[in-house]
Amino acid sequence: MSAAGQQDSIDLKAIFSKIISKWWVFAITITLAVAAGAAYIKTTPKSFKVKSVLRMSEGRRSSFGQGKEEFLKGSGYLKSDAELEDEITMIRSITNMTNTLKKLDFGVGYHVTKDFLTKEIYDNPPFRIRMDSSVLQMTGIAVHIKVDTVSRTFHVRAEGKNVALYDVRTNTISEHFEPKVDIDETVSLDQPFEKHAHLRFRVEVPKNSSMDPKAKYFFYLNSMDELIRQWSGAVSVDPMSEESNIVILTSVGEVITKQKKFLDALMLTYIESERDKNNKKGNATIKFIEQALGKSNDDLSEAGARLREVQGGSGADVSGLQSEIFDLERQAMEAQTLLSFLNEVEQTLNSDGTIAPADVQAPSLITLLDAYNRDKGDLRERESREGIKPSQATLALRKRIQGTKEDIISGAASLRSQTQGRLSSLRGQIATRRGQLYSVPGREVQTEIYQNKFELSQELNNYLMEKLYEAEIAVKSDQVDKTVVDPSRPESPAPIAPDKKVVLGGAFLAGLLIPLIFILGLDFFNDKISSVDELKRMTSLPLLATIPTTKRKRVMPDEPKSLLAESFRTARINLQYLNADAARQVVGMTSSTSGEGKTFCAINLATVMAMSNKRTLLIDADMRRPRVQEYLEMPDGPGLSTYLIGECTLDQAIRRTNITGLDTITAGPIPPNPLELVESPRMAELFQQVRNRYDQIIVDASPMGLVSEFKIIMGHVDVTLYVVRQGYTRRGMLRGVNDLHNTGKLSRVDVLLNDVKNADGDGYGYYTK
Repeated sequence: MSAAGQQDSIDLKAIFSKIISKWWVFAITITLAVAAGAAYIKTTPKSFKVKSVLRMSEGRRSSFGQGKEEFLKGSGYLKSDAELEDEITMIRSITNMTNTLKKLDFGVGYHVTKDFLTKEIYDNPPFRIRMDSSVLQMTGIAVHIKVDTVSRTFHVRAEGKNVALYDVRTNTISEHFEPKVDIDETVSLDQPFEKHAHLRFRVEVPKNSSMDPKAKYFFYLNSMDELIRQWSGAVSVDPMSEESNIVILTSVGEVITKQKKFLDALMLTYIESERDKNNKKGNATIKFIEQALGKSNDDLSEAGARLREVQGGSGADVSGLQSEIFDLERQAMEAQTLLSFLNEVEQTLNSDGTIAPADVQAPSLITLLDAYNRDKGDLRERESREGIKPSQATLALRKRIQGTKEDIISGAASLRSQTQGRLSSLRGQIATRRGQLYSVPGREVQTEIYQNKFELSQELNNYLMEKLYEAEIAVKSDQVDKTVVDPSRPESPAPIAPDKKVVLGGAFLAGLLIPLIFILGLDFFNDKISSVDELKRMTSLPLLATIPTTKRKRVMPDEPKSLLAESFRTARINLQYLNADAARQVVGMTSSTSGEGKTFCAINLATVMAMSNKRTLLIDADMRRPRVQEYLEMPDGPGLSTYLIGECTLDQAIRRTNITGLDTITAGPIPPNPLELVESPRMAELFQQVRNRYDQIIVDASPMGLVSEFKIIMGHVDVTLYVVRQGYTRRGMLRGVNDLHNTGKLSRVDVLLNDVKNADGDGYGYYTK
């Protein structure tokens, strides 16, 4: 609450009283708000929460099982080290959502409206819709169906503008649309609906189907994009804890059965996609090993044939040289295998294909190849889904693939150069050792050489066969470490929304706060004096009396018990007896501005003084806007302005009224220079003369907040009555009189509160209004 004045403060008691006085407003708004909340609960479908639990992996593994012991040897070929956040993103990916929704019958959604409540039907709809996939169908428009089982017909009603068209076979939205749709047709149940080029379907009604005649049934054809948006917003995936590899899948919707079906299918689709990805990696590995094994078999056959040719002789002990040659040839074969793999990488990159992994000693290159293969797979899925208009994410993915490709080419070139140099060195060492071996005479040397070569080829062949078996076992044993811990189930049988306590409590709070804010807001922006208590807070000036609201304009002698007469009688008594030792013969009446009842109070105070046998004079000193003559219904004549300019005597200016003992000096003709007349010596002479003739003199002066005449008149009066009107006088207007009083320029001043409502009165119930 804002206020102005020396004693401006927040009165909580006054605020509370204002609020309590408007109790009926709170009763109405709370009742309406609670009723609206109850209607909202009644007309809003209930939402349920369904959850399931999925274990993402058995533990952390590096690529190809390195660094961890495998449960089944060879299963490391199929493992990857994806972070849990990445796995969660893959579960909620558009690809996984799309593959899941393709397995479900969510394309057509059935709904019913009854008693202002619209809800979805999934388990047992009263009819089934079979869309014609040969044409583009309208999507996103409500198609109302009313089945008449007696006449075996169904009525179709649909309206809409700019309706999208959907290809059911390819799950894509067409670039064309229907600008306006207005369908109102009746068709036999035995016939398909073909009344519109882009709405063709067949209605199937089960034998045990029942339809409420008071309900309205309709269906939507949902596009794949719309279904993805719906379920992406309805499903959330969160880890159970920071250390756990278990995630909780939750969904919120109207139909529990539909949510359970979707969550179970979503987990199964994700696990299947992981299995397919692992199988592709494993099959590529098997293919590479088979190629290497074929070359190894050829080398083994050649070594065996040569060995048989030279067998039969004996010679010197050359085991040391043969051992060195065996080790050097093994290293040379590994280098050659790496070069073959690098050549295959280069060919595959040039053809923009997917690179099969291999068991080679190039860990950094293998990491880049894994990233390249993964990104290529994601790119193919995005391009098949988005068509010819790639998204920003797809363009960014292409750029990342190109960067990875360049890194692979650069790394492969560097590694090829190193490997070729190493291979040349190994071949030179092998030639040197063989020359040393051939220097040993006879068939014994050749026998040893080919024996060692045969054994080396046989060992390499066995090694490749072992790796081939490991890879085949890993692929055929389906090593996917994602498992369903808990199938989907409702978290609680009770709906989570709308929450009756929250809705009704919120409605009650809104019904309480809205009028409270409104009342406090009105009081905050209303800067007018509204009560006696507020007036007392705004100024330290004494309150002489309160004048109640009344339709009377004057106090009349024949109505001595009127409420108006009693209030001014109280003002007279307080004026005379509260400060009996101070002079109070001349009373000046002023206010902040016009319209506050200054003249009204001056006339009636003078009247009650005359009625108490006091010779009273009423002077209208407001020569800018005189009102006394009009109030007293007196004819024109000489007045104060006439006297001050010297055109009449004081006796001529004084006129009698219809109240015994009350005389008046009206303002007279409005002069052009009121301030100069008030400052003239004749004004002082006037007050000196009338003090000797009258017991009480009431001066109706001009408002002190508008003109400066009153500041001059203050020097001629004994006491000032400052009139404040309830609900009219602004708080800031009291600053002027407060400042004058605080600085000592206006020493004796009392406040008269005018137009006070009955509730703020001082108990005049025994008097007539």
